[in-house]
Amino acid sequence: MKHMTNKIIGISALCACMLLACSDDNEPAIPGGLALDKTEIAVGPEGGTERIQVSANAEWVTSVSGPWVSVSPANGIGPAESVLAIDSTLENTSRTVEIRFTPQGQQPQTVTVTQFGFGKQILIKEPDVEIGSSASYDERQFSLTVSTNVHFKIDENIEYSFGEEPAAEDAADAETQREGWLQLPAQKDLEVNLDRKARPRSVTAHVRWEMNTVPYTRIAKVKLLPLNPEEDQLVDNEGNPVEYVTLTVTQKPAMRITDNRAGDSLAIIMICEKIQTMAPYESNENMRNWEGVTLWERTDRLPDGTRVPDEWVGRVRSADFIMFNLQEGEAFPREIRYLKYLEDLRIESNTNRQTREMELGEDICELKHLKTLSIRSYGLISLPDRFALLGGGEDASYDGLETLELNSNNFASLAELTEVINPENFPKLKTLELSGCRRSDAFIDLTGTNGVYNNNPIGLWINLGSVNARSAEGNAFIRLLTWDKLTHLGLSYNYMEGELPSDEEMVQALGGKAYYKEEDFFEGEGNAADWEYKLSKDTCNWLLSAGETGGRGIQSALNDTPVYGNEVPRVLPFTRSFSINLNFLTGPMPNWLLFHPYFAEWNPGIMVLNQQEKGKNTAGANVGFDNVSPYDFNYSYYYGSEKPDMENPDTYADVAYPLYYFRYVAASGGE
Repeated sequence: MKHMTNKIIGISALCACMLLACSDDNEPAIPGGLALDKTEIAVGPEGGTERIQVSANAEWVTSVSGPWVSVSPANGIGPAESVLAIDSTLENTSRTVEIRFTPQGQQPQTVTVTQFGFGKQILIKEPDVEIGSSASYDERQFSLTVSTNVHFKIDENIEYSFGEEPAAEDAADAETQREGWLQLPAQKDLEVNLDRKARPRSVTAHVRWEMNTVPYTRIAKVKLLPLNPEEDQLVDNEGNPVEYVTLTVTQKPAMRITDNRAGDSLAIIMICEKIQTMAPYESNENMRNWEGVTLWERTDRLPDGTRVPDEWVGRVRSADFIMFNLQEGEAFPREIRYLKYLEDLRIESNTNRQTREMELGEDICELKHLKTLSIRSYGLISLPDRFALLGGGEDASYDGLETLELNSNNFASLAELTEVINPENFPKLKTLELSGCRRSDAFIDLTGTNGVYNNNPIGLWINLGSVNARSAEGNAFIRLLTWDKLTHLGLSYNYMEGELPSDEEMVQALGGKAYYKEEDFFEGEGNAADWEYKLSKDTCNWLLSAGETGGRGIQSALNDTPVYGNEVPRVLPFTRSFSINLNFLTGPMPNWLLFHPYFAEWNPGIMVLNQQEKGKNTAGANVGFDNVSPYDFNYSYYYGSEKPDMENPDTYADVAYPLYYFRYVAASGGE
């Protein structure tokens, strides 16, 4: 019985708690205990009444800062409607009063009442605004509240200045940052409905601002003036005629970044803050312990074998900035320019990059020692105007990029990219990656799109065209194929369609370097330099063979007639990695690809032959190369199907590169 009684008591208590919980849930939650339906009221000189809806769940009371406005009821419990009685005025100028609605034990909510006189006025609620040097994107704006009895506009000619005189060594850089850091609201956001003639109205618009990167206070003076100055003569609060009223914006100076190791550390911390990275560096740790940052050591050497200069030691050599949230309209922070000895830079993984059209900014182009640049999944739609400087072809003071990775961006045209990224501007470049530049992963049928869907580019659409009908994009691709210093070229997972360039087209494009010559080879084991930009003659000497001299004619399943080595175009002769898979290509496979000396090294079944599964090009045709399957490609013409006897040419008479058999078949246990 006792056990049953306890059980009943427990159930009763639980039910009571549930009832209480339900009762609490029915009470609407009001932040701060009180909310008002308006915070700004503007009236004319005749005065009148205004109504305010009060939402509250507690006692509240009002207080008024001036005698010409009364509130009824002036206090209450819970929600109510308060009526403001506003006296008329005989003045020519405006006056303002604040009404505070204070809930019990909470902070007050304020309503500002502005009464205009008989004069024409534009009143800025906060005519002097102070902002910080930096903030997150959402916080880089302030509200501009204006009460007026005339239609007005903002003068586009903003007066920009510095609060201090920049030092001589800073003057040039500071001048580039003096202007243009305010983004004014559009005129449509400033419109007021003066439906009762001179009865004033209030309007609130938002002013965006850019971060300050110079160590000086910036000041902007913005003029608000009548839209029809001939009809509307403004007066100030003293009744004197004026042409305009002024909004003054003062921005705090940025921290000074010094040209030393401490300056590098500060630059990195500020970049992380501005890009809102999810992988920041800890400012309370030594920079040497930052994962993703390396420093120059005294034992490091330059390419010519000499030790790095003393001023480099301890400075940042490489830096990673990953998983961040830069918004459309923002460039990468200017502080990157202070990492002046940077050799390796990785910028990767911007939030929602496929939906954003991003710019990089020009400051990255000042990094003269950069050799590796990786900008992946950023949202880039174009390159900076001075980007070619990083290649070292235009300016010999730049070391010149050797690796450039631009994967997973929002480029739309290969032709535009190759106007900048080419052998003339980037003579030292070895690796170029442009894979994954799709703005949508959903498109596998391009029928009728022509690279655009819902008026937006779908990504890097490279329509190669066909033989004798090449597009600008096709010619840009051909130009890439003539870049004989590239050792890695990636164009996977884009929207590339059409036919690959024919052998004849490539011979014409290559000119005097159309075919392999003796100087392209080394004999014996060679040295490291030979292996980079020469071919092993022992392995690849078939490329020098000719039919008229008794060379081996190789016939593959894709060729009706035998192919001789001296007929194979010299396309990307030293490229160890080449990928064009998961695109929308069609047409025949050219000999420059089938007989390339590194074709087998490219893992062609996956990285070349394999096109978009179930894909259709813009003409609605199924994609894929003619008579080629990526799943059962026959390599017997390339390295043979049986172990060759190198002393007996008859055992490899129909094989282009018999020594590769030992690398790709025998070494993998294929015999």
